[in-house]
Amino acid sequence: MNHIGDGSLLRKVNRSAILELIREQGPISRSEIARLLHISPATVTRIVTELLQKQIIRERGARLAPFGRRPILLEFNPRASLIIGVYVHRNMTGAISDLNGEILNRIAQPAEPGEAGIQQLIALVRTLYEMARAYGLPVRGVGIGAPSIVHYREGVVAWAPSLGWRNVPLKALLEEALGLPVFVENEVNLIALGESWRGAGCDVDNLVCISLGAGIGAGIVLSGFLYRGAHCAAGEIGYLLPGTQYLGQPYEGFGCLEGLAGSGGIVRRAQEKLAAGHSSILREWLGSHDAQLTAEMVLLAARKGDAWALQVVDEIADYLALAVASLSCVLDPHRIIFSGDLVEFADMFIKRIAMRLNGALPSIPELVVSQLGTDAAVLGALAMALFETDEGVFVQKVQA
Repeated sequence: MNHIGDGSLLRKVNRSAILELIREQGPISRSEIARLLHISPATVTRIVTELLQKQIIRERGARLAPFGRRPILLEFNPRASLIIGVYVHRNMTGAISDLNGEILNRIAQPAEPGEAGIQQLIALVRTLYEMARAYGLPVRGVGIGAPSIVHYREGVVAWAPSLGWRNVPLKALLEEALGLPVFVENEVNLIALGESWRGAGCDVDNLVCISLGAGIGAGIVLSGFLYRGAHCAAGEIGYLLPGTQYLGQPYEGFGCLEGLAGSGGIVRRAQEKLAAGHSSILREWLGSHDAQLTAEMVLLAARKGDAWALQVVDEIADYLALAVASLSCVLDPHRIIFSGDLVEFADMFIKRIAMRLNGALPSIPELVVSQLGTDAAVLGALAMALFETDEGVFVQKVQA
C-alpha cells in the first residue's frame, strides 16, 4: 500500500514520535516537544490531548519559569492498561505486564498436548485476566507464542509436533472464548521481538535471534520490523541444507540442519562415540542407561573438558557456523543473538563459530547470548499484543 501523502499515516508517525519522546525524556513540556521534534505547537496540543484522554500520558505539575506561565509537564503512564502474554512450549508460561514491559504476575505449568492443551491455554489466560482485573486496569490484548510456523493474520498454528497441534485456528478459538483481541506468533519470532524490545537487541535495528534446542530457528528483525516472509516461514533455518550431500532427499519432522545440530543431533553424536567405546565422563554419569542421555548432559561434559563431548561441540559448531554465514551474507544484521533451551551453553558455540568465520565473510555480525533467557518469548508475546493493539504506543512496529 502506498502511503505517500497519507495524512493518517503522518498523524500516526507524529503521535508515535511524541509518545516516545515523552517516554524517554519526560517529564517534558508541550513546547519542548514541539521544538525537539520540529512539529507545530497546534499539532502537539492536539495529539497530547488525545493521549491524555486515553490516559497513556499524564500531567505532572509544572516547571518553574523565570517569567510567564509555568509550563505543565507530561510523563508516560505505563499503568494506563495491561497486557497478557503466553509462551507455549514444554511449559505454558503466562504473564501480565504494564506498557513498559514490567511483569506484574506470572504463571508457569507443564503444557498438555492436543485438545487438552488448548483448553489449558484458555483457562490460563482467563486466570491471568482475573489477576489483571485486580489492578483495576483494562486489558488491551493477548499475545501467544507457539513452537510452529504460524499463519499470522489468521492466527493459525500450522504444525506444532511437541503439542500435537496441526492447523489449529488458535486466534479464533481464543477470541471466541475470551472476548479479547488475540495475536498468535511463532515462538522464535517472539524471542527476536522480545530481545529487540527489552534485551540484547534493543540498541540496533537489524538483528537475528537463533534459537537452539530440539529445533533450530531464527527470528529476524530488519530496520526495526519483524520480518515473516511471503509464507510466514522466514527464519526456518532448521531446514537449511549444509552441504550438497543433503540434496535430493526428504526430511520428515525436523529439518536437515536441526536434525544434525539440534538437541537430537547432539545426543545421537554422543551416543555414537559412547557406542564406539570411547572413554567419557558421560559413561560414568549414565552407567548403562544410555537412553537417558540429554543434550544438556553432553554440553555440560564439554564444559568440564570431556574430550569426546568437546568433539561433539566442535562438530555442531561447524553446522551452526554455516547457518550464521548464510544469515550474515543474505541479511547483514548488526547482531546475532543466541537463545533457546540450550542458551546457557551458547557461549561455547559462539567462540567456535567466530573462529571458523574469521576472514571468510565481508563482515561478521556481533555474536552474543540472550539477555532475557527464557523470558524472551514471553516478553515478545507481550510486545506483540502491545504493538498490535495500539500502533502509537511504540515507535517500533511489527510489519504484517
